Amino acid sequence: MKILIIEDDVVSRTVLTTILAKMPEHQVAAAESAELAWEWLNDPGRTFDVVFLDIGLPGMSGLELLERLKESFFHRSLQIIMCTAANDRATITKAIQIGAKHYLVKPLTEAAVIAKLQLIMGTAKAPAR
Repeated sequence: MKILIIEDDVVSRTVLTTILAKMPEHQVAAAESAELAWEWLNDPGRTFDVVFLDIGLPGMSGLELLERLKESFFHRSLQIIMCTAANDRATITKAIQIGAKHYLVKPLTEAAVIAKLQLIMGTAKAPAR
């Protein structure tokens, strides 16, 4: 799976990159801004399956980028995981209204990241009965 991390905070970006590096089946790229990510996402030479997207980015916010992605015919099917410290109802509701289907609250844990990727890949284990 090709994964794009969009995170301006170096510590958060490093944590997520380190977690994903433990899964060699994934190819990971990281952008520090929504503007750079938008360029990469529109580059025909680059493709991504999953995006980990922070909300609080300088310049264009993660919610603004999410809106662009959901409005774009070419990016509508992209799996986007919002990764943010914002855990208030208004922010979560707004992200869902724009089109977010996945939301992780920082600080991220390895278990949460892996579970979310398994869910997206369709390999999440069914709960025991």
